[in-house]
Amino acid sequence: MNLEQILRKIASDCDYLNDKTCTRVYVVALSGHPALSAVLERIKLEIIKVGLKAKVIVAGSNGLYDLEPFFIIEKPGKPVVYYPDIGPESAAELVNDYLVRDNPRPELALDRREPPLFALQNRIALRNCGRIDPENIGEYVLRSQGYRGLSRALQMTRAVAIEELRSSGLRGRGGGGYLTAEKWRICRDAAWSEKYVICNAADADPQARTARLLLESDPHSVLEGMLITGYAVGATHGIIGVKSEYAAALKRLTKALTQMRGYGLLGNNILDADFNFDIEIKEIAPSLVSGEETALIRSLEGKQAMPYVRTTYPAVKGFKDLPTLVGSVETFSNVSAIFQNGLERYSGIGTERSRGTKVITLSGNVTHQYTVEVPMGTTLRRLIDDIGGGVLQGKGIKAVQFGGPTGRFFASDSLDIPVNYESLNEAGGTMGSGTIEVFDTGSCAVETARDVLTYLQSQSCGKCVFCREGTYQMLDILTDISANRGKPGDIDMLLKLGEAMKSGSICALGRTAPDPVLSTLSLFRMDYEAHIREKRCPLKEKNIRVVK
Repeated sequence: MNLEQILRKIASDCDYLNDKTCTRVYVVALSGHPALSAVLERIKLEIIKVGLKAKVIVAGSNGLYDLEPFFIIEKPGKPVVYYPDIGPESAAELVNDYLVRDNPRPELALDRREPPLFALQNRIALRNCGRIDPENIGEYVLRSQGYRGLSRALQMTRAVAIEELRSSGLRGRGGGGYLTAEKWRICRDAAWSEKYVICNAADADPQARTARLLLESDPHSVLEGMLITGYAVGATHGIIGVKSEYAAALKRLTKALTQMRGYGLLGNNILDADFNFDIEIKEIAPSLVSGEETALIRSLEGKQAMPYVRTTYPAVKGFKDLPTLVGSVETFSNVSAIFQNGLERYSGIGTERSRGTKVITLSGNVTHQYTVEVPMGTTLRRLIDDIGGGVLQGKGIKAVQFGGPTGRFFASDSLDIPVNYESLNEAGGTMGSGTIEVFDTGSCAVETARDVLTYLQSQSCGKCVFCREGTYQMLDILTDISANRGKPGDIDMLLKLGEAMKSGSICALGRTAPDPVLSTLSLFRMDYEAHIREKRCPLKEKNIRVVK
């Protein structure tokens, strides 16, 4: 089928989308929300009771977790109204007051015009999250220009498609920031007829929620991006590596692929073009090292997730020793948006060398632990204060860790750093997973570093001596210091271990694992010295008993 035939078929299969007399209620929440089932049951019962012509649609999350369940009501002839934090009783009230009596209950509605939570965001990758039914391909196609980007790409030569992406300035959102079009070119030029496109949907960072949010709320934006990438590089196979514990994401992905096959969007001669491509889902065990490309490839091959020294890029020799283009869910969702809407709209956002937007997840001692999308160049301070609502209980910020468990720490007076690749690199940090963890003034730098190293040591694959032994020795020293058993030479030893790991480790996990320790030493050396010299935690009134 060509695109016009698909549009006609979907329009007939989803007649409610074209029915101008039908009210639509989108119920927005992350899977597993404790109030979701009760809210859905109550609103459906009320609609039946009053005999209203309305369709209730379960959308995924919009990333504003503490405002969920969230209602979006589209009533014919009326403005779209947003209602946050809806319980069963308020759901029943809205049916009777707004849907029946035409009273929109403004005191319950959310003002999206002025608050910085909305004003600072520019959603491209997350454009459909919480706005469509993730289990209905028709909503993606009819409400969101779905698969028009693929259709547009298929009318280009592969070289032109790659140049289109190059002009957009998109850089890989997996953390390294490599120019995506250049990866495409290398893979396209690799001299093999069989190639793979792999989507890293692992959320290797335990604080990250990008993969879960996109796959639960808008899987087709990622899948379309994979198809466009497959065409541009000449691949015929796609694989999505999904964390095994993401049950709802796996269910919705499986359904999405089934629907795509039903409309001829997977398989042979997609959109009546000379393009053959199929996608399979592979579950992977959760681990931090699986976020590294070569370790992910090994995991998908059924081997232990363990990185290897690159003699060539995966784009030349990757999965099954064949050319493999590896990208993140965020990158693929950006790809579909760029080809749907044109590169000018994308390239005009962000900074000169870091164009577009970045998905950020706020965590730690921050009031609102949201997943949001902001233009590149937005500062850490604006993200924490204006979007995250500042620190819990009115406390001050002691430090912020950016980029995941291996990210470096920034002090409270360094939070005006713009979130883009160049500024972060100049400050000694990396984009990483794009997560922000906030630590308030009640946090001890030694205990914080110890907790981070406890996790990193457990995640080391063990292959590399520098990482395996370095994280073990660092954790041993940090444990002694935090328990007031530290020795005068411990700080120097931590510095030496850190530098050795950074220069000798095979993969990015080992090379960046010392950064939390090295950065806290640089910023809060007094915390370490108080534990070592005075045998006390500087944040507690009483000295900690020395453990012998």
